[in-house]
Amino acid sequence: MRKLLALPLVAAVACGGGFKDDARDAMPSKEAISMGSPSSQQASSTSSGDAITQNSTAGQQSPFWGLTVGVAVVFNVPTAAFLDLLRHVVEDYEPTSCDATSCTWQGSGPLDRLDYKLVVSRDGDGVSFDWSLSGAVKPGTTYVTFATGVAKPGPQRHHGSGNFQIDFDKMATLGIAGNATGLMQVTSYSNVGPAQLGVTFLGANDNDHAGQKNNVVYSYKNDTSGGGDVDFAMHNTTSGDRFAVHSRWKNDGRGRADVTALPTGYTSISVSECWGAAPFNVVYFTSTEKAAIAFWAGPDSGAEAQCAYSPADPSEMTAP
Repeated sequence: MRKLLALPLVAAVACGGGFKDDARDAMPSKEAISMGSPSSQQASSTSSGDAITQNSTAGQQSPFWGLTVGVAVVFNVPTAAFLDLLRHVVEDYEPTSCDATSCTWQGSGPLDRLDYKLVVSRDGDGVSFDWSLSGAVKPGTTYVTFATGVAKPGPQRHHGSGNFQIDFDKMATLGIAGNATGLMQVTSYSNVGPAQLGVTFLGANDNDHAGQKNNVVYSYKNDTSGGGDVDFAMHNTTSGDRFAVHSRWKNDGRGRADVTALPTGYTSISVSECWGAAPFNVVYFTSTEKAAIAFWAGPDSGAEAQCAYSPADPSEMTAP
């Protein structure tokens, strides 16, 4: 997507002065909006809770470590691509027009199918910057706004806080959504101090069940020692299945996931699983459903004394 916003050199005129530079410094980066996980290695087979098969047995690789890593990857990859695009526009090109309180970057390469327009203006608080990104199919001039946000600058470049949203359904009308659907709202982010992140994703495709949709909420925070904490809940709006997971991990990768699940055909199931450092094998598993006939069920295994965290701390989040 980067090349789509290559502004013609004739339009890349210097303007904007201090406002332009301040706006550039305030824009969020993929480093600010990245969700951490117990490992940088992606789990091989998990992208949603329903993809887990029951094998939580002490000594085997942890499926809930895999779920925690997979959730981070599913969020981080498309978000990083979008934020790279946003940063590319404001960092690599000059705005096409500016006044005292706003700058606009508009245009595209001659062979690109779309024209894009990024507008950054001073927020009413006098500190933050409002921004919006839109596109129009050439040769038309009707721009469809598909992403908006507010960025509050911090003490260093690209360190700050704010919020933004991306409407993949509007992007689809421009032919640039790929397989993504729905509305992703990053309701809050901050990388001033330990990173924190809140996300609501409505109407996302379920990659494990064609034609089904998920609503997902996330809450992530880093800690000063290098570990992390992610709380997330999913509601499959097609099947009605729900689950919520609270995962915590140390900087050496040891962690624990406490789960509440409402799969179709079952009453509420409570699960706890702990894993060790790499290769992230299960050290403890327990479930209120003992028969190994559901994604969230199985016999107890291992010992809770081996857990990096105790006692259980289940998620209280609910996806809409």
